[in-house]
Amino acid sequence: MIPYIRVVMRYFWLIGLFVTIAQESWAIVVSDTLIIDGEIIYIEERDTPLSDSLTNARKHDFKEKRKAIIWGGDCSFGMQITDFSISNNLNKELLSVNDFLEVSNKVFYHSSASIGGYVRVHRFIEIGTSLNLSFGSVSESGAQLTQLNNTVSFYENDNEIQQVFETEVQPGVVELDTISVIKQLHQFKLNSFQIPLKFRFYVNEFTAKSKWRAFGEIAPVYRSFKLSSNSSGSNQMLFLNSSGNFEYLNLGSRTYHQFGVLVGAGSEFQLTKRLNAFVQANWSFPPINKTDDAGVNYFTQYSSMFLGVRVLINDGK
Repeated sequence: MIPYIRVVMRYFWLIGLFVTIAQESWAIVVSDTLIIDGEIIYIEERDTPLSDSLTNARKHDFKEKRKAIIWGGDCSFGMQITDFSISNNLNKELLSVNDFLEVSNKVFYHSSASIGGYVRVHRFIEIGTSLNLSFGSVSESGAQLTQLNNTVSFYENDNEIQQVFETEVQPGVVELDTISVIKQLHQFKLNSFQIPLKFRFYVNEFTAKSKWRAFGEIAPVYRSFKLSSNSSGSNQMLFLNSSGNFEYLNLGSRTYHQFGVLVGAGSEFQLTKRLNAFVQANWSFPPINKTDDAGVNYFTQYSSMFLGVRVLINDGK
């Protein structure tokens, strides 16, 4: 029995030693702590994402292509319609000849041309700018008095201005005489350029059945007008009233600048895939209303109508 017990005990210790060594080895593998010479070492597990080398390589080899900007140019020719008048800003009781005769502001027609470009920011919206030029002449009625003294009154008769004045026929005796005022015409050259920043919006699209589309337009605009006196006679303008008061003011060349707003509407017709024709009307706000150093006030209100073509240079493809 003793040898048998010894053999069993030997195997028991061998098995126990094996189990102890196995446990310690497993703890080293799976445990998050180690104890070495009484010191505790903590082991942290970190997840490292796997990188897709093919995806990263593709990003370097291929870049996303941006869609090209859709843009084009346009040009037009037409006429500018101008209302023009002159008034006395220093003495508003004195009227110009036209105002005294109750003649409405005259309307003048000038040739006008425009060239510009645009960028399409939406299917129905475009932003553009242009240079608009206009050349022409305007005029204002004036008059010349032959009798400058003892004026009593002025009145209108058959679209003529009559001057009533006193004449001394003998010492201490005067009588009233009447004479027609000689009318004359003051002429001016009116050249202008305007730079609008246009916002155009379309109401509808071109279709297979319809090649027409309507649009509206609004544009902040910088305006410069040059008014040059072109009269062969006197550069003095007469202002008067029915009470017999009158005054001459000097006319001259003037250049004035102003910001405003253009409001337009029109229709566009598709000729080809890249070429369109259009007709448009514009109205300008506010009017030009400037006073020079001599006290002469110049009033100009204008609108325009023109025909033009638009070319699509880059269609974004």
